[in-house]
Parts: sequence; structure tokens; C-alpha cells
Amino acid sequence: MSKIEVYQEELDGIVRTGVRVHDRHATLKDLLEAWQPLCDDTALYKYYGHNHGSICKGCTTNCCDTAYVIPDLIAFKHMKAYLGISYADFIRDYFQVEKVKRGLLRMLPEPCIFLQERICTIYPLRSLICRFYLCTSLIGDTEQLIYDITWTGITATRIFAEQHNLIDSPLSGGYTSFDLMFTNLIEEYRHHPQVQYFMQADNYADIPLAPFIKAED
Repeated sequence: MSKIEVYQEELDGIVRTGVRVHDRHATLKDLLEAWQPLCDDTALYKYYGHNHGSICKGCTTNCCDTAYVIPDLIAFKHMKAYLGISYADFIRDYFQVEKVKRGLLRMLPEPCIFLQERICTIYPLRSLICRFYLCTSLIGDTEQLIYDITWTGITATRIFAEQHNLIDSPLSGGYTSFDLMFTNLIEEYRHHPQVQYFMQADNYADIPLAPFIKAED
């Protein structure tokens, strides 16, 4: 039996996708490897895909156009290393200035700065918020699991930026409803002990799933 099982079941007349973790030693890398085929599954119903069955990579709807992407800490570090620039230059050149002033490290959007000719140019390095997004229905426990993992990683990015003096104290006022929601989420997750796994990790294989699953129960 594999460490992670992907399954589907019908709930309230809707086919929903979920995952089961069968190995207590499973890592975030294992989950991402099990999740990736869903992005490429043309049989999986996708609300916004062409004929509701296209693969995500190269999808003409392209959620990347307007997505509010704040990278998790592992993606943040890997993108910076790939570009070969300093963290300060990375933030200056690849993030929205007005959002950074409010403590939110949002990638430049409309379209995403890494989207070229409708294709993600850093696909192997993309953020968790991008890796996990599927325009399909998910089972509640699975949706909560990936939500917790993603926001823990995003919160770790904010803490890392604070610790390394990469962002100033956020300005007051001028927040959109999304800004406020994301700011509040970061403050909520800041106190979760799982943040330390992201702070200490070099790769997704360094992050165990067990603490996140336990936190759900």
C-alpha cells in the first residue's frame, strides 16, 4: 500500500476527491507526489477547465492570471535561489510593492510574473498554494489538511521575512477585504507549532504530515 491514497466518493450528489495517509512517516513531499496526478487527470471534473476535463498545466482559463499568491517558505527560498538574487531584490522585483508595505508578500499578478505564454516558467518550484489548487470539489478533511499546510507555510514566509528585516512594520489602513483576511490568517497560524517545521526545512521531504493530521482531530 502506498503512503498516500487518493480516492473519490459521492457526497450530496457531488463527486469529491480526498486523500488518506496510510504511513505515519509520510511527508509533505509524499502528499505532493500523490496530488500531482490530479492536476494532469483529464477524467477529474474541473469547474473551469475546457469541457471540465483539461489538465491544469497550460489550461487556457489560467487561474494564474489573477491569483493572490503568497509563497510558502520553501518555495520562497527555492525561487530566490533559482533567480540567483538576494532576498531583498527578490521582494523588490517580484512582489507587489503596495502589498509588501502591508506585510503581505504577494507575487506580482495579472498575470503572475512567472507566467509566460500561458505557461508557468517555474512549475517545479511553484508555491503550495499553486500546487494544491484544483478547481474541483474536495472532501472536507482533505480540504482542511491542505489549507492548514499551505497557510502554515505562508506564515513561515512572513516570519522569515520579519526575522531577516526584509519587510518593514506594516502600514495601517488601505487594506482590501482579501488583504485583511490573509493578514488575519497569518496572525492565527503564527502561533501554530507546525510553523517550525517550515522554518527548519530545506525541502518538502523534511516536513512530516503527522503533526498536521493530528491537529485536525
